[in-house]
Amino acid sequence: MRMKLLLAWAAAGALAACQGAEDAGNNAAGAGGDSSTGGNAQGQTGRSIGDAAAQSADLSQFSQAVQAAGLTDVLTSVGPYTVFAPVNAAFDAVPQETRTRLMAAEGRDQLTQLLTFHIVPGVVTAQDLGAAIQRGQGRATVTTVSGDNLTVTREGEALVVSDASGGRSRVVQADRIQSNGVIHHVDAVLMPGGGR
Repeated sequence: MRMKLLLAWAAAGALAACQGAEDAGNNAAGAGGDSSTGGNAQGQTGRSIGDAAAQSADLSQFSQAVQAAGLTDVLTSVGPYTVFAPVNAAFDAVPQETRTRLMAAEGRDQLTQLLTFHIVPGVVTAQDLGAAIQRGQGRATVTTVSGDNLTVTREGEALVVSDASGGRSRVVQADRIQSNGVIHHVDAVLMPGGGR
């Protein structure tokens, strides 16, 4: 039952945010994009985002959090999704007390909200983000499936993703293309709701 609700929630989030992701992709294609991504593009695999995260040594804590939140089926479903996945060092920077609380059964809803804040409906590549930043005169906004916005800017060659409260993460590996979307590795955990 919970999985049906999560899938329904994901579909609703996709409908609400899909237009912005499609615009970023369509406009980037027309603009020729930007190959400076702060990471290397990798060809599409037959694996889903969920499977790729589970098999990545650098995303083991993200994968464990996805399992604890009951989102595994969502990230192995058709999608498509764009995931800004915090690497293990990003989770290590979160206080242990907070991590323990989020991973406990009573923290499941908050953990789900946190993780969905890192997921955008549709496929948004680094090239799409670079073109959207250029069109937006230095910044682009993407809407996550949680309903919150992320702001993307560029610092030198790196893409920087920010939350409403000023938290920032850098894309350290971009464009891990999977069967149901794309993963961008980021170096910090972002917080939904602008700190509310």
